[in-house]
Amino acid sequence: MAEMLPQQRHRHILDELNKYGQVRVTALSHELGISEMTVRRDLNALATAGDLVKVHGGATRGPSATSSEPGFARKLGLAAPEKEALAHRAAGLIEAGMSVALNSGTTTYALAGQCTDIPDLTVITNSPRIAEVFYSADNASQTVILTGGIRTPSDALVGPLALAALAQLHVDICFMGVHGMTAEDGFTTPNMLEAQANRAFMASAAQHVVVADHSKWGITGLCQIAPLDAADVLVTGSALAPGAVEILEQSIDTVLLTPAP
Repeated sequence: MAEMLPQQRHRHILDELNKYGQVRVTALSHELGISEMTVRRDLNALATAGDLVKVHGGATRGPSATSSEPGFARKLGLAAPEKEALAHRAAGLIEAGMSVALNSGTTTYALAGQCTDIPDLTVITNSPRIAEVFYSADNASQTVILTGGIRTPSDALVGPLALAALAQLHVDICFMGVHGMTAEDGFTTPNMLEAQANRAFMASAAQHVVVADHSKWGITGLCQIAPLDAADVLVTGSALAPGAVEILEQSIDTVLLTPAP
């Protein structure tokens, strides 16, 4: 490869970042045929311009802090059409008579709205909002179990009461929304107590389905919930970059790409 000008290298770095959600110094050094020191200088320049965020060994996109936790109402309006499409696809995995767990989140909230007509469904959730969706539908054949706990900014019930409730349960399938997902850090959330509750949800379930819109790729929250290979199925949007799809398919048995609405 002919030596690139700095502007060309920067464009390549940003293109890779858009595809994969993150870049590594060692990989860029090899691809561009330049020293790792030069790559770091390029990343410093892009970080100063606000185009990326430097992390150990590379960079990620977006300026958000790992502990930043938007409230439920704010997240509800983000990528709403895509979340509805993901919810419709995920609902197709549920059969009458199943027991399902839904953790607190805006995508799982959308999924709840798709499930109110499924007969003989038992729903376990730590989200008062999700429980209210089923209560309002008033389907007499459905049972809803709401864990107790302390409420977080994203309206999840967490802490010892939630963990004690989940430890007693064995469900057919767990649907889990996440804050972010990356190859290195897996599925993450900004809230330590939510991470703990989400791991308890997964421990209670025979099958694990993550529902996450395409923008979650390349985002890392403060706490890991689980590595990518802990999920049996990922339901996400088709706008996900092909390179990201390849990475995800190496770890997750089934990746369902939902067409853009």
